Amino acid sequence: MRRFSLFALALLTAAPAMAVNFSEKDTLVNTRYRETDAEKAARIFEEQQTELPPLPDTAQGNWLEVYVGEDYGKTALILTDSIRVMPSPDSSIRYVLNVRSSQGYDNLTAEGLFCAKSSFQFGGDKRSSYKIFGFGDTANKRWIQPRNNEWKLIGSALSRNDRLHGAIYEVLCSDGAPADVATVIDRLQQRAGRYAPSMIRSDK
Repeated sequence: MRRFSLFALALLTAAPAMAVNFSEKDTLVNTRYRETDAEKAARIFEEQQTELPPLPDTAQGNWLEVYVGEDYGKTALILTDSIRVMPSPDSSIRYVLNVRSSQGYDNLTAEGLFCAKSSFQFGGDKRSSYKIFGFGDTANKRWIQPRNNEWKLIGSALSRNDRLHGAIYEVLCSDGAPADVATVIDRLQQRAGRYAPSMIRSDK
């Protein structure tokens, strides 16, 4: 009986130490992690101001089609020569888009697309969105700045109401933000066309 009492006493004495050791270990929520200033800065979006590219000739240049759907009725084209990836903390993709009507009329826009680093929103992290920086005036060979040129969120509602930008987002952002122009062009070539090799479409 004395031996059993000593064993129980030893367990009671060791229990607080075991609890302390366990509480110091990492759990599902790491309470000991502290975000550095550099990591905070990397999460903050800051739009880079830059000049718009020259208004392109819609009959020349390297244009790649972005397939939207069988019933879309228009042809969406991105000029590869216009693609730029802005440096951090912007990191958005800039490009010139031409939405050609079924009658052959060209509608040019200079746009930006931001691919969020995660589908989860942390604090003030910027969500995936796009912005129109200019509308092409092909008659006068100039860009016209839109009145409302704020970033517009890309989400499930956009996929339904703005199928074009939903399709561009899926092509360029589905594997995270591309780091350079070569990656953007590769994703367009592999995924964007109607018969792109790595895109399986149910409406072909």
